[in-house]
Amino acid sequence: MHTMLQHSNPKNTTSRDVKLKDVAAAAGVSVTTASRALSDPKKVQADTLTRIMAAVRQLGYLPNSAARALRSRRTRLIGAVLPTLNYAIYSLQIKALQNTLNQHGYSLVVTASGYSSLEEMHQARTLIERGVEGLVLIGSAHHPDLNTLLENQEIPSVDTYVYGAHSRGPCVGFNNAKVSAKAIGYLIDLGHRHIAMVAGVTRDNDRAGGRVQGVKAELAAHGLSLPPQHLIEKPYTIAAGREALRALLTTQPRPTAVFCASDVLAFGVLIECSHQGIDVPKHLSVIGFDNLEFCAHLPPGMTTINVPAEAMGEGAARYLIAKLSGSAVEPQVELEANLIIRGTTAPPANQTSAVPLLNADDGSSV
Repeated sequence: MHTMLQHSNPKNTTSRDVKLKDVAAAAGVSVTTASRALSDPKKVQADTLTRIMAAVRQLGYLPNSAARALRSRRTRLIGAVLPTLNYAIYSLQIKALQNTLNQHGYSLVVTASGYSSLEEMHQARTLIERGVEGLVLIGSAHHPDLNTLLENQEIPSVDTYVYGAHSRGPCVGFNNAKVSAKAIGYLIDLGHRHIAMVAGVTRDNDRAGGRVQGVKAELAAHGLSLPPQHLIEKPYTIAAGREALRALLTTQPRPTAVFCASDVLAFGVLIECSHQGIDVPKHLSVIGFDNLEFCAHLPPGMTTINVPAEAMGEGAARYLIAKLSGSAVEPQVELEANLIIRGTTAPPANQTSAVPLLNADDGSSV
């Protein structure tokens, strides 16, 4: 077994001149294996893949020198890697991103990672090989090889759906922990003390993780906690939301409110409530996240977090346009994600609250 690279960067060779055979030689594998590692890494053993990717980083290898030459002539292409193409909230962001880019003579290429940081890296690499001049990413937790690739190839990128004054790099988004804490604070003000959360899968998803952190922190600030049985991670599907509520109904004490990390999960929770004859919001308050179109029209109107998807798309486009033109640009932009109060939240049964109930049609925000 090889434990180290066999060769360093070939003498008098720049990253622009490095070939796949150089990577293979440095990693001690065949050219076929090196090619397979870059095109379909799941088919390569983990230790072999590690050596190959280390060689790629060390040598600064980027396939398709023609794509690099094309990029040097300004392709005016921007790439975006989304976690999924199945979720409506990303469509709003991409539409705004594309419209803004088009206004400035840029075109957009979109791919998806399936919520995998490794796949995100490979999709980003493919886009760079195709000549994109900049990348729009979701979240700030990326595979370390992606960060290295962007630095080596001097490709500007911007993270969306996250914000932090001390972020690793440029971002246009909101603080997931802060806005989730706002939702929990509202439920506590209503009088709820047994609050559950249906979270997204937190692995390779710092947005989902941030939302969980915000919930726990806000509960702790009020002397409350989120018991393990009241925290359920699920993929963002309606069926998963229904499954989550069925699990929560078996816990003691049963929650009087459920905060969901997406409207799709919340929709599943509401469907299961209807199936089980649970009165919402009398016996269970429900909050979603995203403010998808159906939230305002689904009786009695879903309380949810309004995500500034369009503003993120526009902001990401403007950042990259300015960066590529050499103009000054703010590296971190925080957007507001407000709580939209509708009819699925109320004080727990048999309990009064200092917070007045709002008309389900109000769509009030806090």
